[in-house]
Amino acid sequence: MIFPRTISIPVANHLTGRSYALVRATDLDGGPTALAGIVAVCNEPEIYDWLFRERLGGRRYTDEAARQWLQWSAEGWTFESHFSFAVVDEGRCVAAACDIKSNDSVAEIGYWASQQHPGVMTNAVKALCALAAHAGFQGLYARTKPGNRRSQAVLERAGFLKVPGVTDGFERFDLQLLRGKRLNPVAGGG
Repeated sequence: MIFPRTISIPVANHLTGRSYALVRATDLDGGPTALAGIVAVCNEPEIYDWLFRERLGGRRYTDEAARQWLQWSAEGWTFESHFSFAVVDEGRCVAAACDIKSNDSVAEIGYWASQQHPGVMTNAVKALCALAAHAGFQGLYARTKPGNRRSQAVLERAGFLKVPGVTDGFERFDLQLLRGKRLNPVAGGG
């Protein structure tokens, strides 16, 4: 899969009209402010309960976990094995994150967004899908835990279709991509 060297895709908050940008997670500075922002979002009750409580055995998401996520993100871009993005506000503070979990032609995505930035995730996922189509992915899918209606609504608004049934404790949503289809402009060169 081929991504542009520079990625900064405008993402509008559909509730407030505020401007954000989808950027490579490796574009975050990794300093104390960025780490504190990631930690704060990942410890928000809803995000923590859906994504981290079980994984962390009930322990808080820490600066070290944020550093590990940034390192994992960098390794993914270096080896082109997975692709992590951040959604940043005008001040470059992290409002959300999303990723493509492999370089398979049909790959899983994941995401989270701060409750302090409601209205940004659907457009961020749409931007991610357009970028994935441009990079050569043929399809994307996401898995959600049953009952996670907010996440499922994001996927439905982004055009994903629910696959009937529950597999391994997850509900699946699929999206076919058309090569080169873009929902938002992609900045930067190939």
